Amino acid sequence: MEKDTKVPVRDLRVKEKFQLSRFLVRWEMILVYILLALNLVLLITKTDLYLTFGTVQSIIQSGMDLSPLVLGMIFVLMLGDIDVSVASIMIFASMVTGLAMDAGIPMILCVLLGILAGVACGAFNGALIAYAKMPAVIVTISTSMLFRGIVKIILDVNVLKNFPGFYRALAWTNLFGIPISLICFLLIAVIFIIVLHKSTFGRKLYMIGNNSTCSSYSGVSVEKTKMLVFILMGFMCGVASVFFVGRMGGGVSSTMGTGYELDAIAICVLGGISTNGGKGRVYGPIIATLIMAFLTYTLGLMGVDANSRKILIGIILIVAVLIPNIKMRRKNKSA
Repeated sequence: MEKDTKVPVRDLRVKEKFQLSRFLVRWEMILVYILLALNLVLLITKTDLYLTFGTVQSIIQSGMDLSPLVLGMIFVLMLGDIDVSVASIMIFASMVTGLAMDAGIPMILCVLLGILAGVACGAFNGALIAYAKMPAVIVTISTSMLFRGIVKIILDVNVLKNFPGFYRALAWTNLFGIPISLICFLLIAVIFIIVLHKSTFGRKLYMIGNNSTCSSYSGVSVEKTKMLVFILMGFMCGVASVFFVGRMGGGVSSTMGTGYELDAIAICVLGGISTNGGKGRVYGPIIATLIMAFLTYTLGLMGVDANSRKILIGIILIVAVLIPNIKMRRKNKSA
């Protein structure tokens, strides 16, 4: 009778017990408190308006055109890179879709062409950053001007108005009282959560963001990973063009979308994504996207002008960046 010679496999992973006190002070929970506080301020100051059906839905819908850019930017920032060309790529993709519609091409192909245009722009960025070893900030500033310049040359002062009808329905229609755009955002966000937190690709992003040299020596293809991330960012710009055109009522000009890249980066930072790379979760930016929509709307109702709103939001973001840094310094000192 043969003996079982198999050696038992030991699980060496560190398993932390759930602690309610620690969970309640996590950054994501702090963002939830801020979101609830904004809703409470709206409820108290504008009770009739807040309780009117459609108000909360409209607030959420107003922030959803940024949501695909935010999700794509999470992966870019996780690498320790940055992409300031996303707004230009989004408008470029919108232009391609609009021109294709004007040319009489079938609607589905027009949508695909727009998204593929975004993918092509992202691949161009990725090739220069990953393989030509150029700094991401320099590349994307340059391509931002390049893509926006192409749109301005082609469109000049003209406005494209012929877009698929479902764009507007996606942006402004509710399903059982829930905005369809929010449902789409959350479904896409679930995919990003799985990829970043549950897959090998997600672990590679954390590794590269913390130390790209060590990652390379560990067998991770840094160039390939960066290329894929910027292609994905371009794809999300193409998706964002669908939300953007729908929210704008189906009209696109060369001057639209200015500043969207900074808003997307700001939301990611507010959500706890480190600009140094290798730190953060998808959950934070999801909540931060809603916070920015409610904050902008609340400040507008309170009579705060546009410039003052930008100043206030800028101060909030600075504080959001400072708090984790202060915590990290205290931990280092105590260690």
